[in-house]
Amino acid sequence: MISRNFGGVLVVMIGIVGLTSCQKYLEGINDNPNNPTSVRPDVLLAGAQGTLAYTVGGDIQRYSGIMTQYFTGVSRQFDGYQRYIFSEEDFNNLWNSLYAGVMVNLHEIIKIDAASGGSYSAYSGVAKVLMAYALMATTDLFGDIPFEEAFQGASNLTPKYDTQEHIYHHIHELLDEAIQHFTTETGDDASVPSGDDFIYEGDLSKWTSLAYALKARASIHLVNRDANAAADALAASEAGGPIADAGYRFSSAAPGPWYQYIEQRDDIAYTGSCLSLMQSRNDPRYPVYIDVTGQLWGVGYLGPFFSAEASFIWLMTEFERLFIEAEAKLRLGHPTAEVQSSLVNAVNASFSFYGIDPSSAEATAYVATHCQLTGDWNSDLNTIMTEKWIANYLSMESWTDMRRTGYPQLTPNSGAAAIPTRFIYPTNERLYNPQPGINDNSDLFSPKLWWLP
Repeated sequence: MISRNFGGVLVVMIGIVGLTSCQKYLEGINDNPNNPTSVRPDVLLAGAQGTLAYTVGGDIQRYSGIMTQYFTGVSRQFDGYQRYIFSEEDFNNLWNSLYAGVMVNLHEIIKIDAASGGSYSAYSGVAKVLMAYALMATTDLFGDIPFEEAFQGASNLTPKYDTQEHIYHHIHELLDEAIQHFTTETGDDASVPSGDDFIYEGDLSKWTSLAYALKARASIHLVNRDANAAADALAASEAGGPIADAGYRFSSAAPGPWYQYIEQRDDIAYTGSCLSLMQSRNDPRYPVYIDVTGQLWGVGYLGPFFSAEASFIWLMTEFERLFIEAEAKLRLGHPTAEVQSSLVNAVNASFSFYGIDPSSAEATAYVATHCQLTGDWNSDLNTIMTEKWIANYLSMESWTDMRRTGYPQLTPNSGAAAIPTRFIYPTNERLYNPQPGINDNSDLFSPKLWWLP
């Protein structure tokens, strides 16, 4: 299987090479991680952002999308995945991309700033936001993971695993440090990203708001473990305010992961519980999600919004932040009318995001029919999470939401007893960094993730 992928970290996402999609996304990334002066922060940042976006839109969305029933696996490997048949081999590339392709390079940026006495504080801030993002994704997929002893190269090839609870502590710590970097940044041209920042082009105010929104996401994940989680989520969301949708755009020179996947594999059918529900509700977003006129791949395929060469992979959106606020307000006992307002704002923001006028007849009819809360707590939580699941199409956040809240309530595929709750630790970790009781015998349900109910 030939896959167009970005070259090594020394290429600023311009030199594109052909690699097999069954290999690491970036081969030979950062071959000398103990020499931070060998690569500039701008090059490291560009490479890390591209690899993170490709990984999120690749294995993460394709595997988690089976769990959230965003689509249906119909042939080859995905026929097995549809029946929840995964092996540890399936997760080697994903793990390697997150660590070797993303987090190692972000760690190097942070080290470069520290070694320079703070000359690259804005770069360090951006790297810490992205590190927090990557850590959250990795721990939400696998549970306990290496962090405190990771990124040491040959000096420590078997870093210990930190508990998921401690990983979440580090996530908040990184985001708080990033916000501080952005607050004190002087604006020196040499220390502020610009064209090498493919997400916000060096706009530190946007990075600040995203950091707060990610704190809200991290807090709401912990509602089953932290009595203050909902309050913390709401406070962080309100402190940062609205965010600019955080996405990475691919191009014809380096096509997006869904474009590559459909072009090369095409073993997924774009049917499932979410899309069926949207059709039954005449959801105006359905023709955006699914091609109904044959614009690109054909009728019934994933729509160009997600599957065009120059599509975006979205890391976080404004409508997700608003859904977090709606859930937090419900959990905190805010008046139903106030929660209702937040929910409607979130749904309308998703309409705008997908290019639909929220004031259109279709949109207003949808909201009037399907976005009304009743004052019954469980029913209202179900409504909020179901609407978030629909709006967040393809996002792994929907799997996290399902696992921590139980909504939407989906019937497991293929008569299975339950929908999986985690990924399996990859083969290479079991063989080369054995962690007895953690990664030596994991499956799709154990060890149990810490934040699960």
